[in-house]
Amino acid sequence: MAETPEVIVQAADLKGETPVAVRDGLRRYELAIDFSWPPEAIRAGLQSVLRECVDSGRWTRNDTREHAEAPEERSEAAPHPESGLT
Repeated sequence: MAETPEVIVQAADLKGETPVAVRDGLRRYELAIDFSWPPEAIRAGLQSVLRECVDSGRWTRNDTREHAEAPEERSEAAPHPESGLT
């Protein structure tokens, strides 16, 4: 089984270059946010970084619908001895 990567989110001084930066690897994801930028720039930066990660296929989502739609396995229980059903 694959090891779960460490996730790190931190406030960082990105030297005015960008409001958001991401670095991802096999063992850890790092997201840095420079809060000196206006909120709208941070929102747009987060959206752009996340969209690029999804579009590139680096980040994927498991399809959980197949598990939810799987038929339940039912088994018939033996009748209780005092129920009169044998």
